[in-house]
Amino acid sequence: MTENKNTTFESLKLLPGQPLQLEFEGYDENRDRSTLVGYQRGRSVLVSTPTKQGVAMSIKAKTAVKVRLFVNQINGACAFQSTVQHVSVLPFPHLHLAWPEALVVGEVRKSIRAKVHLICSAMVTIEDRRKTLSAVLDDLSTNGARIHGQDLQVEEGDEMDLVFKIEVSSVERILHLKSVVRTRQFNQAKETWYYGLQFLDVDEADIITLHAYVLTQLHTGG
Repeated sequence: MTENKNTTFESLKLLPGQPLQLEFEGYDENRDRSTLVGYQRGRSVLVSTPTKQGVAMSIKAKTAVKVRLFVNQINGACAFQSTVQHVSVLPFPHLHLAWPEALVVGEVRKSIRAKVHLICSAMVTIEDRRKTLSAVLDDLSTNGARIHGQDLQVEEGDEMDLVFKIEVSSVERILHLKSVVRTRQFNQAKETWYYGLQFLDVDEADIITLHAYVLTQLHTGG
């Protein structure tokens, strides 16, 4: 995406309830779900406070935040940097964000991600033998995914075939995607391995299916 000085926040004509993804500086790397509450031009953007296990996150004032959203009006994605100006708990938990000075916009893009919970099969080659292992897919975009589970005995740069089922418009699809391992990390607290994957040579039909599914998850909250 590129910065677009001709596009302003108010020109997007967003309505309350617009799904957002928030990434707070100093917190974990997850993008947390939020929705637009409203805004006052030139002053502040109000968004719902993301929740963890049903409880509003504890966010401090002056925390830097990156906001991402998909905008139907421009048929693409939008992002901006901001800062938490004020934290409110009444009449419901919400945040006042500083008015965005600049927007970064782009066409329908690969990096829009959704949090999901899908059982998947990871097919890997171990000691010249093909093995199929079970894992959980928890983050998905049109160009990659994050999965977690047991030690799959793969290293960064190794290839992996990922198979999982999704439903779009009441139609189930089984996707079989080739990928390469980009990151590999063990979470001691959860005693599980996390793998960041980049999809390889995804055909157009699968990209469209993935994009539709990811947008559905963003708009329905998963």
